[in-house]
Amino acid sequence: MADENARPAEDGPGPMSGRARVAVGAGAAVAGIVDGARSGQGIAAGSIRVNGTEHQVQASSNTPLLYVLRDEMGLKGPKFGCGLGQCGACAVLVNGKEVRSCITAWSSVKDEVTTLEGLPARWAQAKGLSASPALHPVQQAWIDQQVPQCGYCQSGMMMVAVDLLERTPNPTEAQIRDAYTNTPPSPHLCRCGTYMSIIAAVRRAAKAMA
Repeated sequence: MADENARPAEDGPGPMSGRARVAVGAGAAVAGIVDGARSGQGIAAGSIRVNGTEHQVQASSNTPLLYVLRDEMGLKGPKFGCGLGQCGACAVLVNGKEVRSCITAWSSVKDEVTTLEGLPARWAQAKGLSASPALHPVQQAWIDQQVPQCGYCQSGMMMVAVDLLERTPNPTEAQIRDAYTNTPPSPHLCRCGTYMSIIAAVRRAAKAMA
């Protein structure tokens, strides 16, 4: 099995090379925000703010955010799933809203990025806690509900849960289903079929966050 931490080759034969090229091309298409606009948001040119810390980025401006997070910052929460924004494994939060990082050029991001690793600090900030807990309530609910099977997609699933619960503290099952299936650009996919456990975990997290 290929190392899931390795960045897919952008050149050469093989099914992954085409996906990587599409991802980079899609990233270039959305890289319309210039450094001046980003500087206006309090983030220095050539930098992004991730999990509360500003990082200088070495990658070219059209590099997908996913590669910057994983390759330059060593954050392994977001995963490379399809490279086309169609599965959700790469999802992160940008200004609290779920974004597919595999098709988002890092230079287009002008607000703070939160990955799975940053969720405890996000919760601490929201609740005014003096120190970050070990886990965000959504992460704890995923453990308590024993949601993951292979676990590859679950970081993205938790990002959706946080996005939803911050906007809708007590969602109905219909609202939970809608968040996972009708959020552009595509539904979130779980190859193991853990959807009912995900719904239960979101409900459990909602109670813990109330």
